[in-house]
Amino acid sequence: MTISWKTAMLPAAVALSFVLIIPAIANEPAPAERPQLALPSEMAFQLPMNNYCSQEDDLDVSFQLSNASDEAANVTLFFYKQDGTSFTEEGTSYRDIGSTIVPGKPTTIAANGTQLYHINFGNHKTCGERIYLGKIKVNSGQVSLLARGWVNSTDGVEPITVNDNKRFELIAPTKP
Repeated sequence: MTISWKTAMLPAAVALSFVLIIPAIANEPAPAERPQLALPSEMAFQLPMNNYCSQEDDLDVSFQLSNASDEAANVTLFFYKQDGTSFTEEGTSYRDIGSTIVPGKPTTIAANGTQLYHINFGNHKTCGERIYLGKIKVNSGQVSLLARGWVNSTDGVEPITVNDNKRFELIAPTKP
């Protein structure tokens, strides 16, 4: 009986194909061995200001920043105009909505406390003078924050959403 090399190789080829389709078992490191992702030092967000900027359109902005930590948090809230320049105007009070934050200046938020910023742009600010971008930066340590707000115009109320309205952690950058 003569066996051809094709017939002899067929069982080996079939066996080899089984070896190649067996899934590999992943060997993941334990959670303590995984590299830790660095926390950011700031959180950016947009303000919905792309509405009408005319004498007929009044505009209010209100923002709140809460410290979800059991220790005080030292942070700075920054606002930027459409052209990217800083907006540092102190807030106003309106219907008992006061301002305890000054944009661009460090503020300390008590453990589990909240600070507020409110400004009425009225109808006297041009579109370029309004704020479109905000950033929250931590100045020292690690903090856990919540932030949200709203823009009220003659067209209605638009929410300011920061991190999907979820708690976020920030850590101050280490100095070299």
